[in-house]
Amino acid sequence: MKINVCSENDGTRPVRRAAPTRQPLVREAQRALRDLGYDPGPIDGVFGPRTRTALAKYQTSERLPVTSDLDALTLERLDVYRRLFRPTHQR
Repeated sequence: MKINVCSENDGTRPVRRAAPTRQPLVREAQRALRDLGYDPGPIDGVFGPRTRTALAKYQTSERLPVTSDLDALTLERLDVYRRLFRPTHQR
């Protein structure tokens, strides 16, 4: 756990940093990148440096604007929404 001193207090009390938020959209993008042969690091839903690097490599290879971000065009090309909202089973 990282402890920082926040400028909002008197400097004598440690302030705890919140853990990174885990996002389902990021997790599906990480899975898609992994399935395509890119290494996004752990499939944990955290948009960390390895995910950002894998995303930039994917964007370059797909001739997309290299934003290193999960922009709308990249999400569409990775098919993240379909992957995220696919039915769990067919009847």
